[in-house]
Amino acid sequence: MLYYMNPKGRCPVEDDFLNTKKVPKAKNAQLAVLIQRYAREGEINNDELCHRLKGRVRDFWVLKRYQHRLYFFKETEETIIITHGIVKQRDELEVEEEDRMLLMRDTYNNLNLYK
Repeated sequence: MLYYMNPKGRCPVEDDFLNTKKVPKAKNAQLAVLIQRYAREGEINNDELCHRLKGRVRDFWVLKRYQHRLYFFKETEETIIITHGIVKQRDELEVEEEDRMLLMRDTYNNLNLYK
């Protein structure tokens, strides 16, 4: 499991989500447990906690505790890249959020080409 870092060295998961007031400590701990469980067991077969997205972002999964969501894609079967988190307000994923996810994945893949 890795956190996405943008070309400027910022980490949206930590800088814009986990280390802010958006996520209370209890929710932060619950999300950490889900990350650890996913790392230990692989895919979590409970749609209330984790599931694959549909549509344009079908290469992404979500770890969730109620309204708090962490989005990730798989680099390999053993490596996931957590891109960012949000506090979801509506059921549908907004087009802007989908665009953001795809841009992060493409940026990550392009940066890895030059390593």
